[in-house]
Amino acid sequence: MSGHFDDKTRAEISDALRQQVRGLVKGGAVGKVVLVLASDYLKKMSLAKGFALNDQAEFERVCRVPRSLIRSEQHLSKVYRHKYDRKASEDDRPRVKRTTDGMLPMDCVVMDVHHINVLLTRENGTTGTPKLLAFMDMATRRVWCELVFIETRGGVRNVDVIEAFAAMAQHSAFGLPKSLYCDNGKEYLFADFLDDAMQLHIPVVGEPGKSRVIRALPYNASAKPIEAWFGHFEQQFLRTCPGYIGDDRMNPKRSTLGKPPKPFEGDFRGFQSLFKQLLNAYEVLPQSGALKGQSPRQTFDTHVQQGWSATVMDPSRLHTVFTRPETRKVRQHGISVGGRTWTCDELDTCFHDTVTVHIPQFHGYNALRLTGPDGELLGIATPQEEFAFNDPRGAKRSADRVKRRNRALRTLDKSVPNVDVGAALVELGRTASPILPDSPRATVRVTGEEVYAQAILPASEILPSLTEDERERREIAAIREAAFSALRGHGS
Repeated sequence: MSGHFDDKTRAEISDALRQQVRGLVKGGAVGKVVLVLASDYLKKMSLAKGFALNDQAEFERVCRVPRSLIRSEQHLSKVYRHKYDRKASEDDRPRVKRTTDGMLPMDCVVMDVHHINVLLTRENGTTGTPKLLAFMDMATRRVWCELVFIETRGGVRNVDVIEAFAAMAQHSAFGLPKSLYCDNGKEYLFADFLDDAMQLHIPVVGEPGKSRVIRALPYNASAKPIEAWFGHFEQQFLRTCPGYIGDDRMNPKRSTLGKPPKPFEGDFRGFQSLFKQLLNAYEVLPQSGALKGQSPRQTFDTHVQQGWSATVMDPSRLHTVFTRPETRKVRQHGISVGGRTWTCDELDTCFHDTVTVHIPQFHGYNALRLTGPDGELLGIATPQEEFAFNDPRGAKRSADRVKRRNRALRTLDKSVPNVDVGAALVELGRTASPILPDSPRATVRVTGEEVYAQAILPASEILPSLTEDERERREIAAIREAAFSALRGHGS
């Protein structure tokens, strides 16, 4: 080839060939495919530049792309992997080493939902696998777990996760976390409401009002230690359970070839009890790494001995979290929500036109938290009780509410001084500055050739505002009075 092309042409062909190889590797072609396609590309380019050999076999040999060129561009395959196999690409992303040294229990909790590979029998005779709702404490590696077994078709609901979180937040060995780490999926949107619950944690961590929910980056499972815990717990503990079927649903683990896997012998409650014992066993086994040879329970006990205690959530505060605020008009000291009227003693003494009602998002409710214009708590409203028409309790209830309202009005009245508004307006008018007009800018006169007649007042004493009928009635009355006078004079 060197005898047929000058240096400039050879450089052009070399650069174009390298770019073609790079493009093929970036596009996902494997070594053999790149070799064939790149060699074919070189042959076409050579023919286009005027190079040809009579011996076709020799021409093929000359245009064969060296494998060293292909190997030198293999790094571009990482671009293809990043575009079409993001999981593999993210597994190879740069990592920052993190430590839990100095972290206290419940400073950071990682949560996730995972399936349990144990076959259970439903009440209707069908089989299925339960779901695990897990919250891992990063400082001690202890895990709060709740199991959910769907009796019909469907998945884990937001209310299931919220109930699991609330149960953990009320337990004295766990309590409220200071921050929560979870995924970005739509099934974790409820976590924004958990943020409201964690704002109740004392002392405040970080900036006041800053979100305590930390969202994991997509395809970043390695950043959540709970992912590794799922696999570890399954391989060392769950696989010992009767009914364990493994991850492969198409080829489940079975004790007898040719027969379906045998489900767990017992109901869901029995499996819950077994799972709890396995979880206890996990807590007492020592771990290397962050726990430095101690078990999760030993690590937790050490923190307790050093003075740590949980911040638990009062169940009544559930009216505060997992809600969306909505404004409602106050009519007759009640509000309307969901087609029902809601009242409370505080509403009977509330004279604002509107209040804010906090409506639960993910669970049913028979109590609603009410706040005033400044966000202060007004009270907890409940559905208005209904009484039969002739039930004396209804009259008593009505009287109590009116009495409470009137008492509040009297208190409100006494809290403010009496002001005579009319007298204040009169005084304002009396002391107002007099009007001081400026001199007229000009006088407008209307003149013309026509002479206009002036209006002449009527000589009659009858006011011009009287109608013709009124004049006629007055005249008749005058004639009648004159006739009566004449008759009285004649008679005398």
